[in-house]
Formats: sequence, C-alpha cells, structure tokens
Amino acid sequence: MSDPVQRLVDQLEIRELTARYNRAFDDGDAEAYAATFVPDGEMHATGVPNTVGRDALKELVRLTPYGIVHITTDPVIEIDGDRAIQRCTLIVANRHEDRSAVQFGTTGRYEDELVRTPDGWRFKKRVAVLDGDVAQQAAQEAAQ
Repeated sequence: MSDPVQRLVDQLEIRELTARYNRAFDDGDAEAYAATFVPDGEMHATGVPNTVGRDALKELVRLTPYGIVHITTDPVIEIDGDRAIQRCTLIVANRHEDRSAVQFGTTGRYEDELVRTPDGWRFKKRVAVLDGDVAQQAAQEAAQ
C-alpha cells in the first residue's frame, strides 16, 4: 500500500504544475511553459500540429496570439511510483488586449502522462481534446 501522505503531496505538485503550465502559456512565457515538460515532452491538441521537444514547445507559445486563458478543473490523478496520469477538464477563454472583456472560447479535456524528475513532476505527454471544431473557429475569427 502506498503512503497516503506522499500521494497527497504528489497530487498537489501535479496540480501546481498544471497551474504553472496554464499561467506560462497565457502570459507568453515560452521558457517557463517548456520547463513544465520533460526535454522530449509532447503536446497534442485538436487543430494544432503535434509539438515535440522543448524548442518546439517554446515556439508554440511564441506563435500563439495574446489573449488565451486556460482554466483547468476536476483533476483525477492516478499515481504509480514515478509515473502519473491526470485527466482534467479544460475551459478556454479569450481576453481582449486592454483586459476590458473576456469571451468564452471552448471546453475540452486534457489527458496527461507525467513523470517524476529530479526537478519534480513534468509532463511527458499532454493531449488536449477540444470540443467543437477549433481550427474552423480560428479561421472564421481571423477572417472577421
């Protein structure tokens, strides 16, 4: 039987990693975002090319326009030694440059594979399955 205190500590650290991921992406901090992954980490999302490795992850953040706000909730975390799986709900909002308004974007789910490293928990693979046709929505917004 695993240590229940260690399990709680691991769950809290994974939730905090998820929060750092959200804030780094939303603030355009490419270095901090990439640091939430292992060096060969992967990000897969509906309507976005698969991104593998920290350099590509940094570029993903640099190419994303300002305004995205990630909100994650309802995490279910399964820990097996130095590996973990997290499933959580994703809500995406879009804020205006002047922060005068926020508009609902979409929802979805993250399916995460994590590993414990000497620097703490890191994402090995994140898969964001978004509701609706995100690529089509983005093309329509760009055309307006």
